[in-house]
Amino acid sequence: MKKILSIMTAVILTLAISVSLTACSGSGDSAQPETTAATEAASTDAPASGAVISADDAVFTYNGVSIALDSSIDDMIAALGEANDVSSQLSCHGEGEDKTYTYDGFVVNSYPRDGKDYVLEIVINSEGIATSKGIEIGASAADVIAAYGSDYKEIGVYYYYDAGDSKSLQFLIEDDTVTEIDYYYSV
Repeated sequence: MKKILSIMTAVILTLAISVSLTACSGSGDSAQPETTAATEAASTDAPASGAVISADDAVFTYNGVSIALDSSIDDMIAALGEANDVSSQLSCHGEGEDKTYTYDGFVVNSYPRDGKDYVLEIVINSEGIATSKGIEIGASAADVIAAYGSDYKEIGVYYYYDAGDSKSLQFLIEDDTVTEIDYYYSV
């Protein structure tokens, strides 16, 4: 009986550790160079080597303010203003906390590096906020392909467009309709 209890305890601990690590998975582990300002965007029109969309396509613009992935959260807040809500949790990407900044119609997730916070992900979750090529919530899958091309990876229900330098633009497609737009930096 003690042996069975020990085995069950080991299995439960293994599962618990596995689940906690899975919550932080989904990104690579390569370090990336620092970007100095939220409004600093890559100035390339053509996709980088291996990319299918240009770096400019992976820059989020809201009310005339451009936010680049892997840019400083402090610069983003200075440009956009304070978020409606900020929450945090122990970081999956380094020492410190990952933070979620909620604005009207979109959310910005950050990760810590060298004592500072950087833009990890921007998720558009409401109508009325479009990508640089005019795609917004409610667009069809055909609209996405017409704007960004057919050279995407289908990952589950996402159309994944690689912008190079560990950056991507992803569209959640449900019932042939865009229900979420995700700018993502793979740490």
